[in-house]
Amino acid sequence: MQYNENELKEIFSKFLNDKDGTFQSATPYGSGHINDTYKVSFLLHDKPKFYILQRINHNVFPNPKQVMENVVRVTHHLSNKIKERGGEVEREVLTLLPTKEEEKEDGQVYYTVVNGNYWRVYNFISDATAYEIGADSNNDDDDDESEEQTQKMVHVREEAAAAFARFQRDVSDIPPPRLHETISKFGDSSFRFQQLEEAVEANVAGRASACEEEIKFCLARKEDAYTLIHLLQNKSIPERVVHYDTKINNVLMDDVTKRGLCVIDLDTTMPGMAIYDFGDCVRAATALSAEDEIDLKKVGFSLSSFDDIVRGYLSVAHTFLTKVEMDHLAFAAKIVTFTIGLRFLTDFLSGDVYFKTSRECHNLDRARTQLKTVADMEDKLDKMKAIVQRYSCR
Repeated sequence: MQYNENELKEIFSKFLNDKDGTFQSATPYGSGHINDTYKVSFLLHDKPKFYILQRINHNVFPNPKQVMENVVRVTHHLSNKIKERGGEVEREVLTLLPTKEEEKEDGQVYYTVVNGNYWRVYNFISDATAYEIGADSNNDDDDDESEEQTQKMVHVREEAAAAFARFQRDVSDIPPPRLHETISKFGDSSFRFQQLEEAVEANVAGRASACEEEIKFCLARKEDAYTLIHLLQNKSIPERVVHYDTKINNVLMDDVTKRGLCVIDLDTTMPGMAIYDFGDCVRAATALSAEDEIDLKKVGFSLSSFDDIVRGYLSVAHTFLTKVEMDHLAFAAKIVTFTIGLRFLTDFLSGDVYFKTSRECHNLDRARTQLKTVADMEDKLDKMKAIVQRYSCR
């Protein structure tokens, strides 16, 4: 959805208006595909200041109010943690601006509703960068990449993984009540497997014959799809507050110290499994190809990039993960990748109703890359477990 600058100025005035300073501009910002995000320039007390103005996509998040309740609780809790250890609150956690609405009994209001759309404003964190990890940075055999660039990406992966682990640690004692599940069954691989079974049975788009090998591959791994949720249900692993979108570019890196500074994009923060976060980070940061690569010879999993993620994550997470969680880290990387493959294959069978596509069989190509990566992970699983063991013993 597109908004012109006058519309954005009017929305922003619910948070800061002409009495506070001068609205200067609002431009699209970032690479996210879910919410509409703008960087606002505002002259506050005659000094230029920047903000992030964002519309919550209510098609993805059907209850934006619950999303905001979670975000407010999490950011306030993190702010207190950072204050306690003498950190920079204004840079190490997202800071929401309250609206101009009068304070209610339950506190300030941090979102406004305009024409049915929910909007919020964050302070902009300056001198920090969100890095994109491309497949070319994960190629274990790439001799063309400079040593400097290689080491930079090693550091980015390690620091981002450590930042996600700090996030999990810091929100582990958020007081009751339990956070809302803003998207039902979001990290439940067994649910995604059931959806695939139903899509195969229904075959509404008549495409099952085009992906028989992929269906066979998935159905053979039914037990894997149920493993993590069974561990959670029988309390073999604890329910934790997790981020659920642990892409590397959801960590801001300090431009000066080069340290993982702030975890962003908190809309999917909710109860779940810590090792799912780890697995999602691995999936996103270790791929040898684009997500929709057609040439499967190029598709696979970088063991050296996995080493970077494990080293960073366990530098923090070894202090709070249980033995069972630790034992399933390598498996979690595989199962999260498998889960995304299930989702792409299900959407292909259903007629491409969820993920946007730009060519025929696009979702099938995406599914194939994920499933090929799963197969590569299975071949390397013993080496993955050895890497986890090495860093868990520090």
